[in-house]
Amino acid sequence: MKYFKDIVGHDKIIAVLEKALQKGRLSHAYLFLGPAGVGKFTTALAMAQAVILTGDPQGEAYWREGVHPDFKLVKKMDSKTLLGIEQITQEIEPWLALKPYRADQRVVIIKDAHLLSLPAANALLKTLEEPPDYAVIILAADENNLLETIVSRCQIMNFSSLSEQDIKNHFLTQGMDEEKALNLARLGQGSIADALLFAEEEWEEYWFIAENILTSLADGSTYQVFAAAEKMEKHPEIMVSLLETILRDILIFQQTHDPDRLLMDRNLSLCQNFKLLDPYRLRPAMSSINSLKKHYKGAVNSLLLNINISYELLDALR
Repeated sequence: MKYFKDIVGHDKIIAVLEKALQKGRLSHAYLFLGPAGVGKFTTALAMAQAVILTGDPQGEAYWREGVHPDFKLVKKMDSKTLLGIEQITQEIEPWLALKPYRADQRVVIIKDAHLLSLPAANALLKTLEEPPDYAVIILAADENNLLETIVSRCQIMNFSSLSEQDIKNHFLTQGMDEEKALNLARLGQGSIADALLFAEEEWEEYWFIAENILTSLADGSTYQVFAAAEKMEKHPEIMVSLLETILRDILIFQQTHDPDRLLMDRNLSLCQNFKLLDPYRLRPAMSSINSLKKHYKGAVNSLLLNINISYELLDALR
């Protein structure tokens, strides 16, 4: 189907969704579950478009303008850390109570459903227990921390990290040269969203900032933690991804002493400088950083997260 043509990877999931669409056997609720940035939300949008426009071929213009009356997107408000109960009771419930206006079905996507507050989750459960016949509800979640009763009422689509080849091929089809496409695929570390973010930015500049952060923290000064956190504020998610890439290469180089195993050639000098780092401190720090960075989506204060991550780096580099 044309609606899924721009999705990177996830061929098996798309095949399942296309078959359900072709046979008219859609579930009332789907849970798109997997790591951040691998294409869950993009696939959910493509699914919604396919459902709605199949029943409303003339609705393309409404969809392009983002005003189709039978589609609703619900996401966390910028000023909040969680999706609140009012977003379920005041947005979704009354909207789903109305029959489709143009299409055959109404589709609602809940983005970052793992950020549902407990009251919001309980309210959503009531809707999932008795959904209208014309409703399709798609939850996109990075973590399976949802109520088991919610999960049990959804058809689960498990998304995995993308292969380096899938991401590289995406950039090659856009006309990018081989070396740049490979670098971006490696930087993405399985996330097309991260790879696209690096493609939009001058990531080399961020790499030099990351190098400076690690070198500064290596002197063991607590003062440097706050300086590092401030430097990360320029673009926290890019900075943390780069720092993770460098730490990963340091660990690999310790184990193999093989420059060809590095994700980025330019990391070699850092790997040599930090070759004596204790891997038993490095691994837990990497795990903690990976867990902490997931909170950027819900964070009101990214600087506080930067500080916590900088402390983890300091502990690993001492």
